[in-house]
Amino acid sequence: MFKKISAEDISASLEVSHRQYLIGKLKLPQILSHIDDDNIEIGLTSYKEYNIELPHKHKMAFEYQYIISGETKYLDLHSGEEFYYAAGDFYRIDPGTEYAQKSLEDTSILFIKTPQGNDKVVLEQSPALKKWFSSWDAEI
Repeated sequence: MFKKISAEDISASLEVSHRQYLIGKLKLPQILSHIDDDNIEIGLTSYKEYNIELPHKHKMAFEYQYIISGETKYLDLHSGEEFYYAAGDFYRIDPGTEYAQKSLEDTSILFIKTPQGNDKVVLEQSPALKKWFSSWDAEI
């Protein structure tokens, strides 16, 4: 059996929301009709302008990400190490890794999470992290 989500539907949904899941067992509503799957979550994030993702971790999920376009930076909240990724880069984030993220405008990321499920834990934002979020070039 084949299942399809059209490019037009994906593009239209990303005009309204910066993140849409293509596949998964979703418990929260979203604009795009997704393909139901108990094993994995796959989705797209598209930042039209500079954007931040508040500090968080995933309790169980491994995250695999491919940068389609643009640039993004991650901050490991334990080590203070910053990681930079650009179009064409692929990376993995292990479960339990506490991090924050900031991305330049026109950044698009394909992400895969396994096991699937909403296991995100939002963390407190420190004053130093607020400074890091303040601009692309800001450092901790």
